[in-house]
Amino acid sequence: STALGAALGFVAGPLGEAIAQLSASDRGGRGCVRIVWEMTFVAAIRRVPGGSYLKAPKSSNFPALPVQTTLSNLYTYFDPWPKCRAQFLLYGPRRPLCTSMHDRIPSRAMQPKPPGALGARGRRGKAGAAAAAAIPEQRLYGAGDAGAAAGRPLGLAGLMKRFRRQEKLAMITAYDFPSARLARGAGVDLVLVGDSIGNCRLGLPDTVGVTMEDMVRATVSARRGIDAPPMPGVERVEPKPVLVGDMPFGSFLLEPEGLKNAAALRMAGAEVIKLEGGRQVATLVRAMTSAGIPVMGHIGLQPQSAALQGGLRMQGTTAAAARELVNDAKELAAAGAVLLVLECVPAEVAAAVQVAIPQVPVIGIGAGGQVAGQVLVCDDLLGLHGKPPSFVKQYTDVAATILASYSSYVADVRSGEFPGKQYAKTMKDTELEKLRDFLPGIMDRVASATTEVADVNRFVPPGSIPAGRAGVPHPVRTGKVAPANISEVNGHFAPITKSNATAMQARLLSKVTPVFSAGRHASGAAGVELQVLHNRDEVDAWRRTVDKVAFVPTMGNLHEGHLELVDEAKRKAAHVVVSIFVNPAQFAAHEDLGTYPRTFQRDLELLRERGVSAVFAPTPELMYPRGSPGGTVVVPRFVEGKSEDACRPHFFTGVATVVLKLFNIVQPDVVVFGQKDAMQCSVIRRMLEDLCLDTRISMIVAPTSREPCGLARSSRNAYLTSSMRERAPAIYAALSAASSAPGRLAGEVRETVRKALEDKGMDVSYVSVADLADMDERGDEVVIANSVVSVACLLKDGDVQCRLIDNVVVPAA
Repeated sequence: STALGAALGFVAGPLGEAIAQLSASDRGGRGCVRIVWEMTFVAAIRRVPGGSYLKAPKSSNFPALPVQTTLSNLYTYFDPWPKCRAQFLLYGPRRPLCTSMHDRIPSRAMQPKPPGALGARGRRGKAGAAAAAAIPEQRLYGAGDAGAAAGRPLGLAGLMKRFRRQEKLAMITAYDFPSARLARGAGVDLVLVGDSIGNCRLGLPDTVGVTMEDMVRATVSARRGIDAPPMPGVERVEPKPVLVGDMPFGSFLLEPEGLKNAAALRMAGAEVIKLEGGRQVATLVRAMTSAGIPVMGHIGLQPQSAALQGGLRMQGTTAAAARELVNDAKELAAAGAVLLVLECVPAEVAAAVQVAIPQVPVIGIGAGGQVAGQVLVCDDLLGLHGKPPSFVKQYTDVAATILASYSSYVADVRSGEFPGKQYAKTMKDTELEKLRDFLPGIMDRVASATTEVADVNRFVPPGSIPAGRAGVPHPVRTGKVAPANISEVNGHFAPITKSNATAMQARLLSKVTPVFSAGRHASGAAGVELQVLHNRDEVDAWRRTVDKVAFVPTMGNLHEGHLELVDEAKRKAAHVVVSIFVNPAQFAAHEDLGTYPRTFQRDLELLRERGVSAVFAPTPELMYPRGSPGGTVVVPRFVEGKSEDACRPHFFTGVATVVLKLFNIVQPDVVVFGQKDAMQCSVIRRMLEDLCLDTRISMIVAPTSREPCGLARSSRNAYLTSSMRERAPAIYAALSAASSAPGRLAGEVRETVRKALEDKGMDVSYVSVADLADMDERGDEVVIANSVVSVACLLKDGDVQCRLIDNVVVPAA
């Protein structure tokens, strides 16, 4: 044993001491050895220089080898351990095991060996080799592993071969298992787990809030997606792409922390680590390279430090700035970066960077085509978040597909078509009979409900108990009756079909309250009834028949902008109610209350076509029993004297008061307003917060609806003459031009907009640059980022005049 330990390079200290304690009497005459050892032996897997893993004693207090063990276990101390199994024992399950040929071939350390198979060092080495040769190949590789070699990784070596062959490299972002799995199936060369996960998956406004925990979890998921078997119907493209992990903001401020976090991403499955920055991170790149961590640099637009670059804008647009980018690229390449991302720079500058570092593939995003490859954010090319950046080609509109699928699912569930017989599983007849014996009363009711589900004449008003069923619990939800798409048969809710939906809705409403007369509603298209409600009792009765409701308050004279608010409301709730009420409390004595357009019947037709469930059309006497504006009003003091309120000091008190009354009557779950009335949106949002209604009512602000010329849609556009209409689009044009750069100063924007509109012959009441929350004016020397730029102006044509308002929201830099 001592000779074997020395030959294998083990330190025999404790084992030698044990052997030295052998008594002469134990050895004399009998030729045998008895070792007495009273300590438990614990082994551990150790990583050794070169990246291999060996089995060794856990502590130096243990002998080099266990004294009493089997021969097959003894062999496991002499062979390297397979990497996947060693990492599983060290770090836990990070990805599916046995996903490549390297992982599937069992090591000798994991197989029982025939006696004498120690190799050339053993006296029976030849016999052992012969025995190993006699083992069938299937035992070594496992059944069905013949195609395992197809799962080989591309790796950096394969990537560089493609680069040297001048093949264009394709990289795409992925943040989870399915997106990485699909990316591999499409045959991409690199998959980037980017910090853009903050915008695309976590709902953050930018990438700054992404943490290392977020990135490690996403990298592990993407690794599993790359290593997973192909999805059905997706051709498996080999080899596996290179997985790149992104270092989030704040994770490499100090070199030790940067190395530690880079190692964490590497252990999570990333093969290359990306970090943003130019020459200032070259030292860290050099340290990471020395530690064996491949690095991808990122220069040009750097989202993590965009605030210092003037916002999310083109970089390297001047000759001096372009030279700095080239020098940054050279420094990173010299420090050891193996890949480089170049974002949002002119195509000529990108070409110069690639020429300057010919040995490093440059991956461009918004950088033209004269580089080694391209990268896009997967959500941008799929169309998941609306209009993508200008340099992105949107290949499909997945958001529309998902929305249509979700809507179809909701409709099928509510109509009872899903799951139906096709997607429902039934019991065997014998087991069903046994269940009837076990639960006779319950199963009888189930059978009754099943056979009579389409019999709408058997409807029983909620809250009552059918005859002969006294004592049976009645499934009525607190405070509400069954929704209009659920029938109740013998005390049980059951779905109704589309064919009898209209009859059921009418029957349900007639059972609840008799206030709906034939003259107070009109039949809509496709069997949907538009209920016209005139008082609180009718609203209360209707409200009890439906679940979640979205509410759109209007003053009538509807246009496409109002109807777009209705569309947004339908996306938030199954039932939409629209109010039509010309509120006298928000008109001054000199304003157009008497001449305001009233087109009630036309409005009803438009809303019916749009699928609105109900219209609330109260009278002034109902809303103001003691006259307008009433004895109790809501005064939003935080906007007093600011922009629109300074011009119309009565207006927002009238708006806030009537809106609160409408909320109390309709009891909506969601309310939808348009951004065109920016201060009104701020007033309503603050009222919900201050009166503790924001936890019950969600407020949605939809973008301003515009005509093709850019003019914001408004009911007052009907007042415009042809001459006014020619000049009116200048309002939006001036706002857009002046606020297109978030870095501009508020004073400069006010002056520019006012001059542009006055040049068009308009009387400008105000040009406001204010914060979105409190509508406080920005100082002249404050940048306009994260502000709303609004304007009010008067257009005149002879004796005809029309006052128009508009605004644009400037996002944060």
